[in-house]
Amino acid sequence: MTIEALPMAEGETAESVAPRRTARAAWGLCALAMIAVVVLAERYSRLLGGNISDDAMTSMQYAKNLAEGNGLVFNIGERVEGYTNFLWVLAMTPLYVLSKALHVPFVPIVNHLNVAIAAALPGLVYWLGSRIWGRWHLATWGAVGLLVVDNSFTTWAVLGLEVHFLALWMLLALVALRGRGRFRATWAGLALLAAHLTRPDAALFCVCVVGSELVEAILAWRRGDRPAAVRVTRGALTAAAVWLLPYGAYFAWHYAYYGWPFPNTYYLKLGGDIDGWARGLDYTVEFLKIRLWVPAAGVLAVMAIRDRTLRVLVVYLALHVIYVTYAGGDFMPGHRFFVPELPQFALLVGAATAVIWKGVHRQRVRRWLSLHGVEPAMIAGFGLATAMSGLGRLAVRQRALGPLDMTIASWGNDHGRQRTLMAWLKEHKAPGATFATGLIGHTGFLSDIYVIDVCGIIDPIIAHMEVKDFGHGLPGHEKIASVDYVLKKKPTYVGIYVLPADLWRHGYYLDGDVPPDTVDGIWVRDTLPGRGRFIESTRIAFDDGSLPGWSAVGTAFERYPSHEKGEGQGDITGADGGFINSYHPTLANAATGTLRSSPFELVGDELVFRISGGHDLKRLHMALFVDGRLTRSATGRQMDNMVRQSWDIRPYRGKMAEVQIVDHSTAPWGYIAVDEIVQWVANDKH
Repeated sequence: MTIEALPMAEGETAESVAPRRTARAAWGLCALAMIAVVVLAERYSRLLGGNISDDAMTSMQYAKNLAEGNGLVFNIGERVEGYTNFLWVLAMTPLYVLSKALHVPFVPIVNHLNVAIAAALPGLVYWLGSRIWGRWHLATWGAVGLLVVDNSFTTWAVLGLEVHFLALWMLLALVALRGRGRFRATWAGLALLAAHLTRPDAALFCVCVVGSELVEAILAWRRGDRPAAVRVTRGALTAAAVWLLPYGAYFAWHYAYYGWPFPNTYYLKLGGDIDGWARGLDYTVEFLKIRLWVPAAGVLAVMAIRDRTLRVLVVYLALHVIYVTYAGGDFMPGHRFFVPELPQFALLVGAATAVIWKGVHRQRVRRWLSLHGVEPAMIAGFGLATAMSGLGRLAVRQRALGPLDMTIASWGNDHGRQRTLMAWLKEHKAPGATFATGLIGHTGFLSDIYVIDVCGIIDPIIAHMEVKDFGHGLPGHEKIASVDYVLKKKPTYVGIYVLPADLWRHGYYLDGDVPPDTVDGIWVRDTLPGRGRFIESTRIAFDDGSLPGWSAVGTAFERYPSHEKGEGQGDITGADGGFINSYHPTLANAATGTLRSSPFELVGDELVFRISGGHDLKRLHMALFVDGRLTRSATGRQMDNMVRQSWDIRPYRGKMAEVQIVDHSTAPWGYIAVDEIVQWVANDKH
């Protein structure tokens, strides 16, 4: 069946009847499909604010260090294979050098490359389809159309990972084997090598390709075509040698360099007694629910396995689905583990379409249709209309159920804030600082800081942990470092929500001087105890029920100190025991008032305290009065977490002071909380 002309005589092909201008028209239509991928992907990139996944940033950190002569490492001096996309890292390395030479951002360069690769894939699908079914066959264009409308395919083109790069090499291997050139087997072997170097699990695809060629040789031998059998066998062995020999050399280097046969992420996600079948089945079923055409296509495509390309696809995709299910799937939106295979799934749908069309055009069926007044042209028109309508419906369904909205809602904003935060940290970090986090890619690449990974991507000890019920938790996040394990490394900074603990009890404080709209502070290792001492006799901890000499005016401080957050108030991280809280039990933020301390003598170098609440220095603040005069004031950071602040009180040492806590705001953030006011003195004093 062709869209252009129906029916064709026995033995005819689209190429034998279509004039040369139709070939140009077909490639022109294919170019429109490729342009559509570019337009969609670039639009999605803008919606995401140019942000990419943290895993992609991790790979970029390896490329960056390699380009700068530090080796293929994440943290300089530590050889841990925290990536699974060796060739993609190598491909990005010269791009990083180029970005530095041209003084242009690196991430957009990688994104544009990925979009270009994604746009090339419909062209390769068209080429394969035209060789299998004909350039104007509905099966060919159905496969191309399915790829363009798939939201996972276009969204993942701008998230920075190697998924389309892997798809490219797998399709190129299939293209090479269908070619007629003298070195087709060599080119196929190189494509297989590139796929395997891009991702270790691509070995399954490589085995299926070589195995299919050997099956082709056996079939030729059974037909009595011994020359063809020898030729195909020689090609299969050539492709296998070109793939396996260089990969063996790479594996030997990789093992010597990193000390483990597999990437660290393998041990993190699959190492140990894993039972991820139930989780993986849910993942696979969810993938198929969005693409209801895949199961039916797989069944029908089995009828077309005489074709060497389709035989590879049927066998490989079946095994790949089993592998992903066994591995327990993934937690990222858009079914990342299936995205490189989307072009192959689309070709299977094309195969199913061709099987159906072939059945419709059997002589008996055509005779029956003719008796009922159904002409071939009517069938062609109905098939085309059905395909166009189906693609339109799929586009709407994919947009509604695909990863874009979820990605924008989470990664787009979160990673944008992370990018701003890490750029700030790069300028403000202490010399030799370290950072404990789970978002290692953004942290390492953007801030140039030594990263302590709590999720184990670049930590072999965590990756080789034994965990209970392995395979039932969040994929890739079941082996997590304990608080003690991380703190033994004495990180300078810890992400605020990285560890399940209030770290001020472990010698850390929350630094709120971070860019607005990024995070609610960063835990910073407290250096004050090492540089001096807190004067315990000056500590006001608010733990006792009474504060002699303190006076309150208004409703905000009807009861003080508080010992828990108010109803409807956010969790106040950093409060220990009692604390001052102007949030009212019934009036909430509408309460106002003033709380004034009893006089105390200033004897230290700094007055240190913790504060949270709204950001309004005029209406919400804690103020220091010395000899009755206002000398210092501070307000909250528009967050519930208590950040530490301090005032230099050396100019006022020996004088009497008072603290005044003010809440004159009824705004949504109209409250202030304060805890642990204490004076500190340096080691060279007193």
